[in-house]
Amino acid sequence: MSNKVLVIGVGEVGGHALEFLCRTPGITHVYAMDVNRDKAARKLACATYGAMFEGYFPKVEFIPGNVFDVAATAETIRRIQPDVILNTASLQSWWVITLLPEPLYKRLQEAAIGPWLPMHLAPTYKVMQAVKESGIDTKVVSTPFPDVVNPVLNAVGLAPTVGAGNLDELIPPFQKYVADRMGVPSHSVEIFMVGHHFHNDAMFEMRTLGGAPYFLKIIVDGRDVTDQFPAEETLLAATEIYPIGKDDSPVIASSAIKNVLAILNDSGLRTHAPGPKGLPGGYPVRIDSRGVEVVLPEGITLEEAVSINKEAQKFDGVEEIRDDGTVVFTDKAYKVMKDVLGYDCRVLALEDAEEAAKELRRAYDLFVSKATKSA
Repeated sequence: MSNKVLVIGVGEVGGHALEFLCRTPGITHVYAMDVNRDKAARKLACATYGAMFEGYFPKVEFIPGNVFDVAATAETIRRIQPDVILNTASLQSWWVITLLPEPLYKRLQEAAIGPWLPMHLAPTYKVMQAVKESGIDTKVVSTPFPDVVNPVLNAVGLAPTVGAGNLDELIPPFQKYVADRMGVPSHSVEIFMVGHHFHNDAMFEMRTLGGAPYFLKIIVDGRDVTDQFPAEETLLAATEIYPIGKDDSPVIASSAIKNVLAILNDSGLRTHAPGPKGLPGGYPVRIDSRGVEVVLPEGITLEEAVSINKEAQKFDGVEEIRDDGTVVFTDKAYKVMKDVLGYDCRVLALEDAEEAAKELRRAYDLFVSKATKSA
C-alpha cells in the first residue's frame, strides 16, 4: 500500500513539512512542488538525505510548477494521484511584516491579518481549481489563513478539507500547563476550544486574547475543570516561552502533518483545526480518511460556534464573508491599509484576489523602499 503526499509550496512551513514527512513511517512517496526550482529542490534534498541517516527511504520527487498555471497543476495532480495534498503556497507569508522596524510593523499590525487575505487566497484558489480539474479523489490540508480562505472558497464549492495551525497552536501549551498544575499526564487533559486565528495572533504577539469571543471547556479524567483555568490568564502563563514570527514554522508544519497523517491512517483523531468543511475560524474536530467533522462538547451548538467565529473574525479585520465569497473588511483595517500603504480595498471579490494580491505587493514593496531610504 502506498501513502503519497504532495506538498505544494516549499517555503518555511512547507520545508519543515518535508523534513517531517520524509521521516514518518509508512509514507512511501513525497512530492514537492514550487515555482522556485533551486531553493525548493534543495530543501527536498535536505529532507531526503537527513531521513536516510535515520533509516527512512521514501521515494521523493521535486516538480517545478506554478500554481497559477491551473492546467499544469491539475495534470501534475492527475499524474501523481496523491492521497493527500498539503498546500502551504502563499504570495507573502504572514510573518514578513514582523521583520520591519518595530514602529512600522506596529502601524501595520493595527490592521490585523485580514486585509492581507489576497496573498493567501489567490494561490489557494488556484490550487483548489486544479484539484477539481484533475478529477481525482484526494484530500487537501491547507495552511494559508484557513480561518478565512476556506470559508471564502466554500462559497464556490472549492474549500480544502481542513486547515492547520492557528487555534490549534494554542492547544498543546494549554494542555501541558493544565496537566502540570493538576499532576496528570498531558493526554489526560481534553481541551475543547472554539476560536479564531486572531486569538492565536493576539496571544503570541500582544499577550492577550484581545476581547474577541471564544468558547472553552477543559476536561481532566472525565471531570470539568474549566472554572479552575481562566483562558487568558492560563494561556499567558502557558505561552510565556513560545517561538514567534517565522520561528513558529515547525509548529505550524507539525499541526499540518498531524492532520495529513490522521487522513492517511484513518485514525479518527480528535484535535483542533481551522476552516474544517469551509467553516470560519477554528473548532474541535475529528479527522479520518473520509475527511473532517466538527466535534463539540455539551454546552455549545455548531450554530453558536460559527457565530462566535464570525464575530471574532472582525478582530482580524474581516467584517463579513458574503454568501458568494466576497469579503468585506472592517473600517479600521481598511483605513490602516489605505493610510499606511496606499492600498485601497474595502471589498474583495474572489475573482479579484489575484489582481488584489499584485496591487498589495506593489504597495508594500513601495512602502518598504521608502522606509528604507528614510531610515
